[in-house]
Amino acid sequence: MRLLVLSNGHGEDLLARTLVSALQARAAEVGVALEVWAFPLVGEGLAWTASEPGRRAVPEPLGAAAEERGGRPWKVVGVQAAMPSGGFLLEGSGGLWKDLRAGLLGLAARQARSVRGLGRQADWVLAVGDVVPLAAGILLARRPTVFVSTAKSERIRGFGRAERRLMRRARLVFARDPESARALADAGVPARYAGNLMMDALEAGPLPEAATDGLVVALLPGSHADAYDNLAVMGRVAMAVAACWPGPARFLVPLAAGLDPVRAQDALASGGWRAAGGPPQEGPGAAPAAEAGGRWFETGSAARGGPLLWMGQGLFGSVLHGCHLVVGLAGTANEQAAGLGKPVVTFPGPGIQATEAFLADQRRLLGEAVVVAPPDPDAVAREICRIASDPAAYRRMSEAGRAVMGRAGAAGRMAGQIVAAFGGGEGPFGPAEKIRP
Repeated sequence: MRLLVLSNGHGEDLLARTLVSALQARAAEVGVALEVWAFPLVGEGLAWTASEPGRRAVPEPLGAAAEERGGRPWKVVGVQAAMPSGGFLLEGSGGLWKDLRAGLLGLAARQARSVRGLGRQADWVLAVGDVVPLAAGILLARRPTVFVSTAKSERIRGFGRAERRLMRRARLVFARDPESARALADAGVPARYAGNLMMDALEAGPLPEAATDGLVVALLPGSHADAYDNLAVMGRVAMAVAACWPGPARFLVPLAAGLDPVRAQDALASGGWRAAGGPPQEGPGAAPAAEAGGRWFETGSAARGGPLLWMGQGLFGSVLHGCHLVVGLAGTANEQAAGLGKPVVTFPGPGIQATEAFLADQRRLLGEAVVVAPPDPDAVAREICRIASDPAAYRRMSEAGRAVMGRAGAAGRMAGQIVAAFGGGEGPFGPAEKIRP
């Protein structure tokens, strides 16, 4: 059984990778030999080639053997290239025009040819993201397709007629929330809700020493090219939080795979942060400046108990589990933070993703779990300090996020139903189980 996986974005790649791991485990349990080909449609697909989720990686050669892939149980196939818009080509700031100048049409044509050719060699398609990978699976690969819808929700706006028509041709559709599943099922789509896959893509490990002293705030600049501009502003937000918070403060930046740590360090420097030249002055047993795959930064007052910032790759889930609150200019990452019960403060950013319209949609989706502040570092800092010092407000936001996003475990439930569908069983499609929380 050969499965072609199509995903379109860094967050979607991570979610697809999480589901594929569960699928492989389930297939092994029932004796199904499953070969996985991963085709990331946006960017370089570094989430698929990292040795661990979130770690920096480089693309692998097409057709690399398993030992050349570092033992990864899938092969990255197809055609990948980074575009200036990072996938947000319709979000303003000339993203579409920049992508066209960078060769978007040629890339799309090569990818279409590749999907057609790979489809002839695949048995099934797993599409994760929005309607683009779904359309590629059904119209280009022309194979039975399972669709995991991550980009749209009835809580924001419903699916269009063309989207519903395309989804009716899928063998199985997993909606991101119960409301969307019900609306799609009512429209004749084989849709169900098995939980939110985002909450399974949060592997955790140990954080650096001294990272959880005092108020711990995660800074999530996003995973696209605008992350550097976002991070520069977030550095100033962190300085403002440290000024308004009466106790010690720690700021953690889990840098996405594919982002350049040197450019990120330069962005922090523009916000007043400098790489620590030695261990933070926290007394005996202090953490070293470079630690856990990352680096500590200071403002010049660390020796007097001032704020500290850690930035590194590969510990995204750990940072979210270990922080108290989040300042986020991201999409999926903000939602995952809310699902873990971490209040999220966001604001219109300087980049292409966190626009006022985007944040309005995120506010409708996450409800009380997120606060949209004005685009001013002091205003954002005041919200952080207000929430952190008000247990009732913190609890309301935490409970709201958990309620909206749901619990972990969706990957295993989805995997069981998908593997059953591979065998042509009726179980996954029983009418009583079409919508199942």
